Amino acid sequence: MSHITKVKTQLKDREVLRMSLSKAGYRYHDGGSCYYGPLNPYKNADFSASREGERIAFKRVSDDAGYDIIVDSELISRKRQDIVDEITQAYSQEKIMKLARARGFSVLTNRTNARGQIEMVLRKVA
Repeated sequence: MSHITKVKTQLKDREVLRMSLSKAGYRYHDGGSCYYGPLNPYKNADFSASREGERIAFKRVSDDAGYDIIVDSELISRKRQDIVDEITQAYSQEKIMKLARARGFSVLTNRTNARGQIEMVLRKVA
């Protein structure tokens, strides 16, 4: 039996989110629909992403809100929170790099350590 979960996020920058999904190994798909369960109709998604048989949808309810992540537990092989954490971490990393470059910093190192934490070293470009 499907269990549809909608997770509200603070992920607002669509382009950064698209790059983050690609970095995490997802294929990005414009448009599409997301299934809200047998008693609810399909609803239009802003975009979706797929990887190794998993499919997740993204829907934004207003311009100032973040994207909701919609996940059907029957269509994923991992815990929902693991997927959300992975996407959020990749998004944070991409967003920091985008903002740093816009403010005149260069990224010297950008890696994930053995504990799964992001390590970045930035330098102000003169």
